[in-house]
Amino acid sequence: MSGREFSYAAWIGAAARCRKRFCRRAGTGLRMGERVIKPPQTKVGIGVTEALDAIPDGLIVLDGERRVVFCNREARVILGLEAEQIVDRSFSKVCRDSSLNWVLLEEMIEAGRNGNVVLRGDAVGSVFVTLRRADPTGQSDGHVIQLRDLAVFDHARRKAEGRRDPVATPGAADHRIRPDFARQRSISPWLDRMLSRGERALVQGARVIITGESGVGKTEVARHLHAFVAGATDPFVAVNCAAIPESLFESELFGYEKGAFTGASTDGKKGLIEAAEGGTLFLDEVGEIPLPLQAKLLSFLEDGVITRIGGTRPRRVNVRVISATNRDLPEMAEERQFRLDLYYRLAVVNMPMRPLRELPEILGYLVDRFLAAINKRRSVPLVLDEDMRARLLAYDYPGNIRELWNLIQQISVLGVDEDEMPRRLMALAPEEPPAQPDGQPDLSAGLDLRAAVAEYELRIIKDAIRIHGSKRKAAAALGVDIATISRKTRNR
Repeated sequence: MSGREFSYAAWIGAAARCRKRFCRRAGTGLRMGERVIKPPQTKVGIGVTEALDAIPDGLIVLDGERRVVFCNREARVILGLEAEQIVDRSFSKVCRDSSLNWVLLEEMIEAGRNGNVVLRGDAVGSVFVTLRRADPTGQSDGHVIQLRDLAVFDHARRKAEGRRDPVATPGAADHRIRPDFARQRSISPWLDRMLSRGERALVQGARVIITGESGVGKTEVARHLHAFVAGATDPFVAVNCAAIPESLFESELFGYEKGAFTGASTDGKKGLIEAAEGGTLFLDEVGEIPLPLQAKLLSFLEDGVITRIGGTRPRRVNVRVISATNRDLPEMAEERQFRLDLYYRLAVVNMPMRPLRELPEILGYLVDRFLAAINKRRSVPLVLDEDMRARLLAYDYPGNIRELWNLIQQISVLGVDEDEMPRRLMALAPEEPPAQPDGQPDLSAGLDLRAAVAEYELRIIKDAIRIHGSKRKAAAALGVDIATISRKTRNR
């Protein structure tokens, strides 16, 4: 059989049959003694590997031992892994490293079935997967897996039909920088524990409030929790409470009937709560809800019923509620800026998200992930030198993950020219740690005893606030009154 007559399916079957006894990887082919079996060449001299890398669908080939013997470029993009993390590894191990949920496909392989299935993940979304035996005659136990990103396919189909996307389609790099929580959880035990807490809460029907500084990814955590418990068609409605003017807040959230007020639509309008029917309502910046409207929101949370502005008919709405804030709601309640009973309704389970400076274990991973996303847009890949990488790892990121992404984008555009780089980054010596890891004051800064004690005391107070969730609880834990905590943290 000549190289041109040697079909790709036959090559896969031969590779699968001889791998266990004779084969080891060598270059681009399989070596058996001194004979190298390589994929066939096309008539124009293009290798099958290069041809398969050019197709828009992902392709994974498994041998009889369920090890990956081939993976094309698009499959690597969908998996979010490099070639060395996929090829010549057990498929089950590759599944664990990917953000997709492969359980259904693994069950099909175990049962020896061909078929189609839709898999979902945090980083990719929905992927249509086709599983086929590599050798239909049954002489080989290999499998071929075809992957199709449904979002990309729908965009291509609309473009081919001359239709515009209903929403502007983000670039591929933007699509891929959605957080890969499956990978982050394997790196950070704390993050794994916190996400598990939120997942358990929603499964049991409890409401969750996500707290933390701006930029820590509260919205993405909420999306993950929604995806964990929701169906594929269940809506996720995110409401930025800080972005809605107080005069429009009630009509936006609860809706209105026709003719309810001057300028109202003649058809009336469904509110955001009703739009989330059967899915998840995410109330971001919940601390910014106007105090007069908090009572109406509390009433909805208690009985699940709303009444539109200008209407008299109660409407029952079935939604799960996740909220988020970067403010101390119990402290706001003490100052009568937020209803304490509303807080108790929203915060059945609290998920305090740590700032990036307190998660050094995932910082290097995020730098690499953002760098890979940026390089999808560049003709020449961006490579960080050791000095710039050290500066990125030493910086304390007051803007958290959002600021890290901003810095990587700036470096991509401006290069590493010191005159162009942000001063806050270039002023930091690479060998300089962002903070004393043991919590001790930095005596090398020339602090006198009183200043050193004050700095150490402040760090203890901030740690107590982070652990207990509010200044009031921190004061109780430290055995001081709330006035002492407020005074020592004022303007600090």
